[in-house]
Amino acid sequence: MTDLTGLSNQVSEAIRNTPEYAEFNRLLLKLKEDPQLYRLVDEMRDKNFMIQQGDMGDPYDMMDALTNEYEGVINNVSVSEFLQAEIALCRMIHEFNRQVTASLEID
Repeated sequence: MTDLTGLSNQVSEAIRNTPEYAEFNRLLLKLKEDPQLYRLVDEMRDKNFMIQQGDMGDPYDMMDALTNEYEGVINNVSVSEFLQAEIALCRMIHEFNRQVTASLEID
């Protein structure tokens, strides 16, 4: 059996060396300089994840409510920059995963 652990370590290292990862980390450290703001962002991200993953009602209504609840947080420039960097990193990882799975013939 091929050792995928070594390959996954190489991929992880390659991701850590991308500009997307560097920007995400830079903005994360900046955000953590304000522990209260970071706590609110983390709370918002957890709730967003639960909405996306759960079956707790109308997701559109729930996202509207979440946006309204955290409007002040979302409109903070540091938070907005961090969330955009997080999205860019997640898209990069998603695209990598998509390419790997697309090359596999799994029915």
